Amino acid sequence: MTNLGYEITAARPDEWSAAFELALAQVPETERPGRVLNALALLSAGEIDPQGIFVARTPTGLAGVQVCLPLAGKSGLFWLPQVVAAWRESDLGERLVCAAVAWVRQRGAKLAQAILPAADVARAGPLVRSGFRHITRLHYLRHQLVDIAPLPAVRAMRIRPWSPTLEVVFQDTLLHTYEGTLDCPELNGVRTIDEIIAGHRAQGVWRPERWWLALVDDKPAGVTLLTELFDQGGWDLSYVGVVPNLRRRGLGRALSVHALHAARDAGALQLMVAVDERNVAAEEMYQSLGFELTESREVFLLVFSSDIYT
Repeated sequence: MTNLGYEITAARPDEWSAAFELALAQVPETERPGRVLNALALLSAGEIDPQGIFVARTPTGLAGVQVCLPLAGKSGLFWLPQVVAAWRESDLGERLVCAAVAWVRQRGAKLAQAILPAADVARAGPLVRSGFRHITRLHYLRHQLVDIAPLPAVRAMRIRPWSPTLEVVFQDTLLHTYEGTLDCPELNGVRTIDEIIAGHRAQGVWRPERWWLALVDDKPAGVTLLTELFDQGGWDLSYVGVVPNLRRRGLGRALSVHALHAARDAGALQLMVAVDERNVAAEEMYQSLGFELTESREVFLLVFSSDIYT
């Protein structure tokens, strides 16, 4: 994209450091060098695709940057676009976002999301003007894995770990638990079950023995996904879901306590969970189990349709 005083393209290797410096401009100066080094390390390790680092290049340097990370499961994660002061009154931010959207769509993504601190919402205009919608706030909670509640007894409930023979019923049950969900319902129906599973598996170290199917009276009742994180010394309670006709019977609590015991027994230092603020009952249940709120983030979502960015 040229003839506007700048060119939007993927950053060259010699621009990567400067691109991350600009992308992380809102980070406090004392933290920014470490964050830039970490981003460069992720780039070197292949965790960040260099083709997803879009810069607006001018004769005098970089005027803006948009970092987009393609994720397994047909989605993309967008950082907040950043533009230098001289260009903030222009539409450069939107043009950077649109370039990254077009690229991630070409890779097969069905949705894009940005998960931002509350302080960055005021600067999310380029995302909103490019089609992103602010859908909710996520609350992140943490359990230090001490003083864990005892495993509750739920009548006729059995828990079985994932196995190839259970794959079909596991997937069907997972989809069934999405019905009437209060956790980001805007995502329902956007991706196939295979794409959803691929996204969950890529979140950390996938251990199939810690994905569980719950049965009540030998009928599928719910699922739990527990994921070991790569570098945080902890585990993530990625998902707990109960089928609609068995909700409000203590199954979600029982599955969450089961996950707490499993994480502690595996040597985890802490267990984390993210909850949509609209799911008040789930957050209250987690807090009653000893989870504590650590931070909140704002979720912006763009679901791609066939007539956008084509």
